Amino acid sequence: MNPIEMDNLLLGLHDSDETERLYAVQDLAETENPDAALHLLERLVIEESRAIRDAIVFGLKTVSCSRAYDALFSLFCTPDAYLRNAAVAILGAQGDEAVGFLASNLDHSNREVRKLTLDSLFQIGSPDAVLAVRACLYDRAPNVQITAVEYLGRLKDEASLDEMLEIFRKNPEPMLRTSILESLSIIGAGAPIRRALNILAPHGDFSGMDPIYIPQAINLAAKAGNPDGLLAVIDSVKEISIYADDIMRALEQAKRSNRDLLQNDGLFKKVLDIAGDGLVREDVRYAAVNSILVRGYACSDNSPIYFLALRLASEESMVYAGVKLLACCCGAKGVKKTREIMEETTDEELRALCLKLVEA
Repeated sequence: MNPIEMDNLLLGLHDSDETERLYAVQDLAETENPDAALHLLERLVIEESRAIRDAIVFGLKTVSCSRAYDALFSLFCTPDAYLRNAAVAILGAQGDEAVGFLASNLDHSNREVRKLTLDSLFQIGSPDAVLAVRACLYDRAPNVQITAVEYLGRLKDEASLDEMLEIFRKNPEPMLRTSILESLSIIGAGAPIRRALNILAPHGDFSGMDPIYIPQAINLAAKAGNPDGLLAVIDSVKEISIYADDIMRALEQAKRSNRDLLQNDGLFKKVLDIAGDGLVREDVRYAAVNSILVRGYACSDNSPIYFLALRLASEESMVYAGVKLLACCCGAKGVKKTREIMEETTDEELRALCLKLVEA
């Protein structure tokens, strides 16, 4: 592009007409002029139209901004949230080309700037970017450490597990530790999970564990695939209704790799307790009933499942779960009771369900 054409584009970039500015932004982004990014960024800072701002950001994400790195980085300190987020996105779109620049600024005195730098590195997500994020595990600001932990989990950086577990062992900060456990649940398996559980509960005694870690401990124990270990964590919970949702979600996750998990009598009893607990949310109780049905357990007349089914069938909000258990798990007596419910109810949907179940 010759100088005259470039001058015309720059005039259009600052034209009072929004349409002219938009055309200029699009044309400038398509040029190979090495200063295009600087010109677009200069306009972005003073532009008031959201549509033009968005067009400039889109354009900057498609061109090399190496000459504008310092100017973009300076926007991390602006009070304008749009410009801060735009700078993160633009630098994040530069790929490995920007990793060295971003990594060299991870020692910035402002912790919020360091966090925004991490945001850009996370968006890049390359092996070199991951190494830079990993270095922030030792940042002096807890919020930056926590961000690094979360990003390494989302980037599934298994190589950082040992460092995170060592930080977990030494650093008592609760939010940092819960973030480490969350990342561990995403990328950890086997030995790392066992190490974390051993730190939480030396000698397998979870009774003294801080309640803040109970949801993560349940999740990790389920992921480890050891029914007895999971039962030990759940047994340490004094009020199971508070953590019923965590328990059922953990069991559902664990069943994907261990379909026989509920063959463990202790865990199966916990599921029965959750299904029958009126303090637990209805959707969680239904999930518990579904686990019983999936197991396909056939019971006798005096089985806990039969009495659970009767109780649920007497609750208006759980009657559908109750009749399913009666018809599917409680033999001839359960089918008989289902027919009685069908004959007595005025609820046509319930009647239709009962009929379907007894004829199956």
